[in-house]
Amino acid sequence: MLDPFGEATREYLEKLGVEKVDELFMIIPIRVDTDTVTQRVAWILNNAEPPKELVELDRIQGELTDILTFYALLGALIVSPYGIEMELVKYTNMKIYTARFKERLGEINKEIESSKQTELLNSLLNQLSIKVKAVSKDEIPQRDKVILEKTLWQKQFEKEDIEEKKLKFKIHMSDFFKFIGDDLKKYYIKRGYVYIQEGMLIEAWQRSFELHVERAVNKLYEKRDIILQNYYMELNTKLKEIAREYFKERLERMGSAEAQPLRFELFPPCVKIALGGVPAGLRNYAITVLLTSFLSYARLCPNPPRRDVRVRDCVQDLSVIEKEIFPIIIEAGNRCSPPLFEDQPHEIKNIWYHLGFGLTDKPTLEDSGNSTWYFPPNCSKIRANAPQLCKPDRHCRNIKNPLTYYLRRLYLENRKKGEREEGGGSG
Repeated sequence: MLDPFGEATREYLEKLGVEKVDELFMIIPIRVDTDTVTQRVAWILNNAEPPKELVELDRIQGELTDILTFYALLGALIVSPYGIEMELVKYTNMKIYTARFKERLGEINKEIESSKQTELLNSLLNQLSIKVKAVSKDEIPQRDKVILEKTLWQKQFEKEDIEEKKLKFKIHMSDFFKFIGDDLKKYYIKRGYVYIQEGMLIEAWQRSFELHVERAVNKLYEKRDIILQNYYMELNTKLKEIAREYFKERLERMGSAEAQPLRFELFPPCVKIALGGVPAGLRNYAITVLLTSFLSYARLCPNPPRRDVRVRDCVQDLSVIEKEIFPIIIEAGNRCSPPLFEDQPHEIKNIWYHLGFGLTDKPTLEDSGNSTWYFPPNCSKIRANAPQLCKPDRHCRNIKNPLTYYLRRLYLENRKKGEREEGGGSG
């Protein structure tokens, strides 16, 4: 398979009787071991390009093994979304699929007969998750070709360069804006398609692949209680080891998504609204349910190792909760109208209850586990129970939970910081 998110992959799985994503993640631990899966990423420690056995995995070991080993990595990512593990998986597998696409493209380009070549190309392109087609030999009128040669290709290019500049593919305008986003004035457009070169097609697909990985992990994160089992926990541990070795220098500069001081500027809109205080009727949900769960997980355990995690699994004492988290919750409650804890002083006990300490106002660390440490509600639940809190910004796209919003922004900010310092150091 050329694209694990393409229609061809979905059809292949449906023919095998796998119609729901949950079923796929039940099959994986039975069919492939974690060592086989980690080969898809471990190669990067010793090589710049993926080995032939991975590029041709779908031909050597079969399409099913190729699909299962890739999706196993996504299952492992829901343990710690938006960490360096995701970057490792995206980069290494994008390299594998890109090399595979170029190899198959080269095989087709050897076909002499042009109509047969176009047919084979379209069959290949149909496997991708973006809307793209091959351009047939006489599809662009000769008059337009002359204009293109004078404008886009330029006379100074050598023959081999001119070959690279030829418009062999056309991408649907919707996907052009999504994955290329350039000024349309620079391009040849016909019947809703933008004509592009091979290099641009590959870049557009790579952006699509990265987006699909993030989107898939977000969706799977909602199902983590169903999907997560020891197999994926073990695989995540192996991914962490490889990622830490590969990104060792960067980690020394930027840190990672482990427990660390809160970054309020990176909070999602719903949490910021809750922090500002809300009116009666919204107070208990905004403060006790959303704010308490979000702040505690974001500060203490951003990537919980299992479903039934307790506060005492993440800290050695209650000082962080008492000095950093509780004051924020109290202040937000006091900003409500009327002030929540003046109006409902017993709600303090509910805060501790939602933190997993049972119904008390004087907890000890040993009380952790007396009740469930509630995880932040998903965006769909917030919209249903407190629509006034849901005011999405541009970062909310494809996000399903406030915590993943925060982790993603934290990850992107840390990556930018690392890149800036790396660039500054090389000057």
